Amino acid sequence: MALPEQDLPIFSLDHAYVNKYGEVMVDGKAFVVHGLSVPNRVLVKKEWDRFFVLSPDGGIHLETPRPYTNVKREIPWKEIFAEWETKPRVVGHSRYRAYLPEAIRTYLAGTPPQAAARLKGLRALLDRCTLYEIAQWLDENQRWDLAPHEIGVLMEARQSHYPAKWEESYTPSVLIDYETDLTVYDQRLHPVREGGVQG
Repeated sequence: MALPEQDLPIFSLDHAYVNKYGEVMVDGKAFVVHGLSVPNRVLVKKEWDRFFVLSPDGGIHLETPRPYTNVKREIPWKEIFAEWETKPRVVGHSRYRAYLPEAIRTYLAGTPPQAAARLKGLRALLDRCTLYEIAQWLDENQRWDLAPHEIGVLMEARQSHYPAKWEESYTPSVLIDYETDLTVYDQRLHPVREGGVQG
């Protein structure tokens, strides 16, 4: 009998319940699963280094390393902001608040309608830049009054570069590198005709 050419997958299947906070307990730790109705029962497929949360129809809702592997997981800020947007009062009590940069925490402090509008704008802004770039801009400029789309415009403007100066021959030599003052422009260009001093 020949040995198999491919490794046999080793995994276990367990049922888990999604609690009212949208969390599933795996290996004694709570993991937030986005996009599932609560309460709900899901299937958890565990491999030695990762696990999958499967919906009843077999769709994968979450794939992440197992807790004991000590692998850092990326925080899904867009999904978290979408949930906070529907319940802006939870921003101050969420477990993810501790992972927010201080500038973003300060920016989201305010009335619930204001926080909801800012969360919606930050979600759109995350398509173009990272959360830490936004926080760095807020730290540098201290503009807590701006809407997220205004922050995005100002961040893009800071990154734009002015074109390099090119050689040109149509500007009179007397006006090159001269900051134009419209009150004396004609006097410099045509000194005799405009009553200027010829020099």
